[in-house]
Amino acid sequence: MVNLLQRELIGQFVGSDFDPCSATCSFHDGTCTLEAGDTLQIEIERMCGEWVPLFHRCADHAVEAFPEEHSVHGVDQALIDTTLAPTGAHLPETNEYAPDALTIADIEVVDHSPPTEGRRPTDQD
Repeated sequence: MVNLLQRELIGQFVGSDFDPCSATCSFHDGTCTLEAGDTLQIEIERMCGEWVPLFHRCADHAVEAFPEEHSVHGVDQALIDTTLAPTGAHLPETNEYAPDALTIADIEVVDHSPPTEGRRPTDQD
């Protein structure tokens, strides 16, 4: 699994078109800016044959296991840690190249939620 994730995710852009040299945490009410060298935890899931980021977590909001409230039965999901690196990327909205844009530099799998696990639609509140 790690090799597949590395092939598909290393080098993937994690910033925003507005500020490609920083990333944000999905769980802050205010601004939380992450920069090159910072650790970012990402919830990802397999959709249409590709790993897609769902949520970004800073060190203050990092978790030890894939959150049950985000798990979905029938969907391959994982929680990974990465170090942010300014390796450059094409911005999704404009396709403009930003030479210092933040990307995923390495991957450590923290937890894996296979398709046989997770909440079913009938389990939802």
